[in-house]
Amino acid sequence: MGINGEKNLYNQYEKLLEKFDIQTLLLKEQNELIKELTKTIKEKDLKIEKLILENERLKTNNKKDSSNSSKPSGTNGLKKVITNRREKSGKKQGGQLNHDLYKLDEEKINDLIAKGATVEIIPVNLNKNNKNKKYKTVKVIDIEIITIIKEYRYYPDEQGNYNLPNNVQDISYGENIKAISTMLMNEFPNSTDGVKNILGSLTNDGIDLSKGTLINWNNDLANLLSPELENIEKKLLDSYYSNFDESSIKINGESYNQICASNQNHTRLWISKQKRHEDLETIEFFLLFMGIIIKDGTDIYNGFGRLFSQCLSHILRYLKGLYDFIDHKGPKEMAEFLSKCIKRRDELIKKKRKSFTASELNVLLAEYDEIIRGWKKEWMTDEKNHLYDDERKLLSRMEEDDKEQILYFLKDFKIPATNNQAEADQRPIKIKQRVGKFRSEKGAQNYVEIRSCISTYKKNAINTLTAIRNAFLGIPTII
Repeated sequence: MGINGEKNLYNQYEKLLEKFDIQTLLLKEQNELIKELTKTIKEKDLKIEKLILENERLKTNNKKDSSNSSKPSGTNGLKKVITNRREKSGKKQGGQLNHDLYKLDEEKINDLIAKGATVEIIPVNLNKNNKNKKYKTVKVIDIEIITIIKEYRYYPDEQGNYNLPNNVQDISYGENIKAISTMLMNEFPNSTDGVKNILGSLTNDGIDLSKGTLINWNNDLANLLSPELENIEKKLLDSYYSNFDESSIKINGESYNQICASNQNHTRLWISKQKRHEDLETIEFFLLFMGIIIKDGTDIYNGFGRLFSQCLSHILRYLKGLYDFIDHKGPKEMAEFLSKCIKRRDELIKKKRKSFTASELNVLLAEYDEIIRGWKKEWMTDEKNHLYDDERKLLSRMEEDDKEQILYFLKDFKIPATNNQAEADQRPIKIKQRVGKFRSEKGAQNYVEIRSCISTYKKNAINTLTAIRNAFLGIPTII
C-alpha cells in the first residue's frame, strides 16, 4: 500500500475515533439524563405518595366528628353520633321493672298549696237534687298568668315628706316582669325579639316591651349581681381544683373567646378578645388561683395554678380519631386501658377509697408504659400511615410531654378525670348564638356574668327566678 493509501486509512481511522468520542460523550450525557430522570421520577413518586397520604388524611379528617376529635357536636350534621362511652346495660328503653313511677298525688297537691298555690272549687252538674249527695273529686294542676297593676299610695309623714324610693317614676315595671324577662334571655336561648313575643302572648298583647328596655334591664341585672360574682370567684379561688376551658364565640361578626373556670358548685365565665396567656393575665382571678387546674392540651394556662391534670375525655376522643381510621392496636389498647382505669377509680371512690395503693398504682403505670412501647414500635414500622403525623403528636404527648398531666387522675381521687364540667358550663352560650348574636362586647359581657350566676344557682338548687327577682330588689343571693 502506498503512502496515499496509508494516509487515507489513517484519515478514516481519525474520523472513526472522532465519531467514537462523540458517541461516548452522547452516551455519557444520556446516562446523566437517565440518572436525572430516575431521580425526578423517584421524587415525583414520593411526592405522589405523600399527596395520596395527605388526601387520605384530609378525607379522614372530614369523616371525623365530635366523638373522635375536638370538633364541636354542632358540626356532626344530620348523622347520629353517640359520644359517650357508657357500657350498654342490655335493658330495654323506657320504664324499668320495680322502678318507682312519677305520678301526681295528694302529696304533690299539698306541696303546691304550701308554696302558695290557690285552690279553686268548681262544681260540675250541681243542682238542688244532688247538692247533698256524695261527690267525686278530680283535681287539675294548672297555672294562670294575669297582668297586675299595683298602685302604691304614699302618704306624707309628720314632716310632710312622702319618702319615695330613689329614682321612682310615676309609672314603671315591677321586679317580677324584669326577673322573668331577664331569665328568659339568659337561662334560655331566647333573643330579645323572642322574649318580646313570649311576654306579649302571655299577656294577650297587653305588654309590649321595647328591645331597648330589655337590654337596659340586662345591664341593670349584671350590675346588681356584682356581689354574687365576687363571691363565686372567692369560692373558686378557695377550691382545691377548678376546671378551665375556653371556646370561640362571635360578637358582631368578630371572633372572641369565652373563658370558663368552674367546679361542681360554682361557675365563672369571662369574655376575652384573644385566647392567649397574656390576655388571661389581665383577669386577676387567673393570677390568684393556686389550686389544681383540669384542662385540655392547651398551654395558655401555664404559669397559673399549682399543677395540671389533663382531661381524659379529650385524650380518648383523639385516640378514637386514630383507631377509627388506621389499623393500629396501640391507640385502641390505650383507650381501653384509660377507660378501665377511670372505671376502677370510680368503683374505689364509691367505696370511700381515697387512692390506689402503691402497688396498684405501679402496676397501672407499668401497663401504661408497656402499651406506649408497643404502640411506638407499631407506628414507626408503618410508612404508609396517612395519619402518621397526627399519631406521632399524640404519641409524643402521651409518652413524654404530657404524661404526668394525663396520668395525674390516677394519683389524686379528689379531682375529676375529665373536663366535662367546664364544657357543660359553656354549652349554653353556644346554643344562645344559634337563635341570636351578640351585637356588642358589653352585651356578651352581661350575658356571661348573668349566666355565671344562673349556672351557680342551678348547681346549688336555688330557684333562678326567685334569685333574679331578689337581685332587682337589692337582695343578693350569696352562695
